[in-house]
Amino acid sequence: MRQHVANLHDLILQLLPKDGSSIGNIKLQQQLTEAAAFSFSEKDYWRVRDALIADGVLGKGQGRGGSVFLAQPSASKPSSLAEQVLAKHRPQAEDNQMTSDSVTGAELYATYQHDTKATSRPDVGVQEQFNARKPPKQYRYDSSLAPELRWDENAERDFAEWLLNLVAEAAEKGEARVFTEAQVWNGNGESFNSLSQCVARLKSLTQPFLNWAGKAERQQISVPTVPLFVHERHSTQNILKTLESHRAAGTMLDLFGDNADKDIADQLDAYTHKEQWANRLILGDSLQVMNSLLEYEGMGGKIQMVYIDPPYGVKFGSNFQPFVRKRDVKHGRDEEMIREPEMVKAYRDTWELGLHSYLTYLRDRIQLSKELLTDSGSIFVQISEDNLHLVRNMLDEVFGVGNFVSLISYVTTSGFPSLTLSRAGDYIVWYAKNKEKIKYKPLYEKKFLGDDSAKEYKWIELADGTTRSLTKDEWSGLVSLPDGARAWRYGPLTSSGYSEESSKPFIFEDKQYSPGPNNHWKVSRVGLENLAKKGALIARKNSLARYMYLGDFPVKAINNLWTDTKWGFDAGDKAYVVQTNQKIVERCMLMATDPGDLILDPTCGSGTTAYVSETLGRRWITCDTSRVPLALVYCF
Repeated sequence: MRQHVANLHDLILQLLPKDGSSIGNIKLQQQLTEAAAFSFSEKDYWRVRDALIADGVLGKGQGRGGSVFLAQPSASKPSSLAEQVLAKHRPQAEDNQMTSDSVTGAELYATYQHDTKATSRPDVGVQEQFNARKPPKQYRYDSSLAPELRWDENAERDFAEWLLNLVAEAAEKGEARVFTEAQVWNGNGESFNSLSQCVARLKSLTQPFLNWAGKAERQQISVPTVPLFVHERHSTQNILKTLESHRAAGTMLDLFGDNADKDIADQLDAYTHKEQWANRLILGDSLQVMNSLLEYEGMGGKIQMVYIDPPYGVKFGSNFQPFVRKRDVKHGRDEEMIREPEMVKAYRDTWELGLHSYLTYLRDRIQLSKELLTDSGSIFVQISEDNLHLVRNMLDEVFGVGNFVSLISYVTTSGFPSLTLSRAGDYIVWYAKNKEKIKYKPLYEKKFLGDDSAKEYKWIELADGTTRSLTKDEWSGLVSLPDGARAWRYGPLTSSGYSEESSKPFIFEDKQYSPGPNNHWKVSRVGLENLAKKGALIARKNSLARYMYLGDFPVKAINNLWTDTKWGFDAGDKAYVVQTNQKIVERCMLMATDPGDLILDPTCGSGTTAYVSETLGRRWITCDTSRVPLALVYCF
């Protein structure tokens, strides 16, 4: 018997995935049965499995029936960017960790590269010789779906009649014949290529819309199409290699890894060929930068996520926080005013027409964001309660009501002073380019005894198999559980609704149990029998339940209320008034992107989005109108 146990032990280790991925207990048992040249019982499997887990050789995973994985997978060189990022954050065994004394100079730094190629860009210094200029780009708005809410059924009567004529003509002659070429409305140049497009536009004409000063007169915008010139290339690896290569000679001509040897002809021929991808920090107006990405670099439909943290548009002063150690900047004080124009621009809430200019500024950038996003892409707009309602209406207009994903509320402070209810947080509005194709991965966080998600775990199973209720201190987490003990709760085994097969009584410990009138068992009869064999069934007064251990379900799904994002105790201290907690951006990025995906932040600020993107192995582009915030990003 001992030999069989030893053989089973070795066979389990042999069949487990060597890369550390998990395998279900049921599937593993099936593979063991097929591969074993000896007989063993299910009880033998669970005994050996539990012993391997107790020894730290295996880890317990999730899934129906549970799963296991090698706690110390064999090391191999990551073959993709995703694997490189996972390997970077995967905890290593203590035996495999190097001491500082054993690290050689060559191991002091490393890098990963994105396989994606980028359109080449010219270096600064060739502006006058660069002749590949393009005319300004015109962007037209849909004026019918546009802050004051209004309802106007007659404003576009002629347009509506023209659309109705198109619909009637298509019904008479056939859609294919009418739309052999695009039908264009002379009033605003809007074109239609299908009957469904006409019908959707007709429906939109009677929708309430948001209006503001200058919107009706601004049916389209003209954005200068300018090339982006490279000023500096920063690479930690290149810097260190340069220092090493010039150590003997004592001269350093190329500290930042710039392409000093790049041929002038290649620079003048920029935007016509590809080069290695490099993340980018751009100085310039975000609207012009986004237009250049579209027109010069062909990035339309290639950006996976846009994160916009605009000025909240609450106070329309022009003060600026000049010192990291002094964050209480007061609006209107002469001593707080900064004379340098760039500093006045940075983080400003100053708009010529107040809220009207603010809404125009924001709509322009949201419109171009939509052009840049992939079909599976997402846009996140961070905003306070003051203009949340207006921003949502605007996003409905640009992206469509049906592409709204979620309104995320997050805590930033214990509460701002107020005569009424204090404000303790802000919001992130999440929209998809196309909700049916959205890239989304749910996030989870660990459960702890006493949490709302784990308040039903009121009992404990000790190492000897006996059970008792948790003490108050154990349940609240003030006292650790005894060694080998597991917290558990009663797991329901019935659901509502009658089923001829699943509503039959089940006999357990010589007593018959029914799921109840108009109910059925959640698991099949075979599943109930398996639970009984494993000792996982509990006989209650008139029903059956199962043991549900906290360790078997150790996580809970994160919803749209984030209470662990407060500055200070939960997230460290912030250095700038407008700085965003990294955890907030990180969660958005993890939900909507994969390693290697491209992120755009047209409101750079303190560079939180760029920093998080770099940490998670995402490609990124960010920009700002001032050198001040860009300089702050270098500090991080």
